[in-house]
This record gives sequence, structure tokens and C-alpha cells, in this order.
Amino acid sequence: QSRDDELNIQLLSSELLDEFKGNLGCQSVSEMMRFYLEEVLPHAMKTSTSHQQSMDDLGNMLLDLRATMRRCHRFFTCEKRSKAIKRIKETFEKMSKNGIYKAMGEFDIFINYIEEYLLMKQR
Repeated sequence: QSRDDELNIQLLSSELLDEFKGNLGCQSVSEMMRFYLEEVLPHAMKTSTSHQQSMDDLGNMLLDLRATMRRCHRFFTCEKRSKAIKRIKETFEKMSKNGIYKAMGEFDIFINYIEEYLLMKQR
């Protein structure tokens, strides 16, 4: 988070949370997990050698969470694409290296959104 200089740009907006809570919830959560696991964390690990263990731990926790959620069909019932995530990925790509810092800086927001999704699904 300390290297995120792009304070006027936000990757994870309330639009994503709305998708998590709406009809696109399962696909949005699944796609965002894939985005962090396949794009953000691998790029971040290449960028910062001093934080590789922490990022590896985050990746493993995300993999465990995804596996747990997949075992419960109530959480993951589908796999489609979302507009909010398309926008997030486009912004991430445009920001180049700064996109990595931005995405890692907003990782806590991503986890909070997943938590809200899971709580909503438990009701």
C-alpha cells in the first residue's frame, strides 16, 4: 500500500461490491479471485522480492478460500464474465507497474467484499 501513488484512481469500487451482492455475485467473486491469483499476485511477486513470502501466503489463503467456496454450491453456482471486472482489468493493465501496487493496496477491500458476499449468501 505504501507504494501506491495513484490515489486518484480506485480499482475496486462500490460497483464491484454491488455485483458481488447482485445476480452476478458468484461469477464476480470467482473472476476476481482468478484475477488476483493469476495476474496481481504473480506480477507483485516479480516486482518485490522482499515480500514474496507474504504474497505467497495471501495466494495460498485465496486458493484455500476458493476451494472451500467451490465445495459449497451455494457460493459458486456459475462462471460468467462481469462488466465491473472488465473495467478493473483494463485499468490495471493501463497502470502497468503501478497497477500492481494499486491492486495489492486494495487487497483488503477485495477481502471485505468477499466477506460481505459470503455473509449475504448465508442468510
